[in-house]
Amino acid sequence: MAGYRGKYKGRKRNEPRAHGPRESEKTVMLNQGRLSMFRYGLREIMDNYKVDEASASSLVASVIAKGSRVSIDSARMYVIEQEKLGLCPKEATDEICDLLDKFSRYR
Repeated sequence: MAGYRGKYKGRKRNEPRAHGPRESEKTVMLNQGRLSMFRYGLREIMDNYKVDEASASSLVASVIAKGSRVSIDSARMYVIEQEKLGLCPKEATDEICDLLDKFSRYR
């Protein structure tokens, strides 16, 4: 061990461990592990309320994208906005919001 003189220049035992600053707080997002079950439940809601296939496909994709990338709150606001535009009924919106809550987790 050439050059080693016994002087340790790292953290000593009695010094507290230094933690870096947190990058961001955790937000509620869609659980990626249960994504296929969420997609199935969303499709089932769309079929039960007879939402148009083209608009249902777009709604499902957007809800999944917003829920998994931005937050559950933005996905919920998007669903409510689409209900106001007349794409899906109020009951379907309520069920989708409940489904979002069921399949969410902090990330």
